[in-house]
Amino acid sequence: MTEAVFPLLGTVFVVLVVLPAFALFTKIVLVVVERLEAEGQHEHNLRYLLLVGSSLVPIGWFLSAALHQVESGKSALACLLDHDASGLCIEPSIFAALLGGLVAMMVVRLVLGHQRVPRSSSNEAQLLATRLEHLLSTRPAMADLRGRLVVTEARDFALGTRGFFRPEVYVGMAFAGRLSDEMLASALGHEREHIRGWDPLRYLVLQVALAVNPLGRGLLESHATRWQASREAHCDREAVVDGAAPLSLADAIVRAARPSSREAVALGARDTAVLEFRVRLLLAFAGKAPARCSHRHSSAVALALAVLLIVLLLPHHTGTAALDALHLGTEQTLAYFQR
Repeated sequence: MTEAVFPLLGTVFVVLVVLPAFALFTKIVLVVVERLEAEGQHEHNLRYLLLVGSSLVPIGWFLSAALHQVESGKSALACLLDHDASGLCIEPSIFAALLGGLVAMMVVRLVLGHQRVPRSSSNEAQLLATRLEHLLSTRPAMADLRGRLVVTEARDFALGTRGFFRPEVYVGMAFAGRLSDEMLASALGHEREHIRGWDPLRYLVLQVALAVNPLGRGLLESHATRWQASREAHCDREAVVDGAAPLSLADAIVRAARPSSREAVALGARDTAVLEFRVRLLLAFAGKAPARCSHRHSSAVALALAVLLIVLLLPHHTGTAALDALHLGTEQTLAYFQR
């Protein structure tokens, strides 16, 4: 029974104390970053890394530290005191299993809760598919969308990018029927940027990072919402740079924001203030074409992987003192209440 004390109480401590503390620190940094920004859509990759790192960095460190203790066979002062040098110490492995299981459970819950959109192959769907292929053939800049457009007759879906590892753009027949070719092509240009940025996967990782931090989520959710809004505005901008008509895209966004009674909102048009900002931005682009923003998707991904690698390697080189303190603290706390 005593072997379960540290894994259970340690996991609770990480979730209810460590993660909220990191969320508070991240919020302070985000407030400073957002005040230093000249415009709302700058440094959105930095904000994303901060939001995701607020949960995944401490969890990654504790997982790596626990596995290091299990692999090294020297876990620790806590294990040596409890089991002596020859005893078996399984607490770190159980702790790692519980903490990793929590993250895995959140991933599974979010993936299973993701909206499933059926593909359609009716004659009407084939007609729309032909229309979409014609639009791509007349716009070389969107040639990389070939093979990634899916037509659906689902009445509760309009337009959106789906798929975590090979994103595709799903186009609702009813919604596409209300758009001109120019509006539809401009909307596809917006979704193309979501594909280029692997946004469905990035959104999933962000949702997991917030879901595993129930107390800290309230501190960071507004910043996550602003990041998503800035991401949508960035996709609008890049679509216009690649040839989308800004006024047609604005028209498509407004139409998406006023769906039929059973149709989901598309093109990220969910919030009135964000919608107004994006439309004003596109109206400005109609008067003066925007310059291309530097594409930092690869550098952002590389930086995230580098930070993750450093976090995972740190316990192997600097020791696991924080985990030892957590281990001892939980067992001493239990001993105090058992007196």
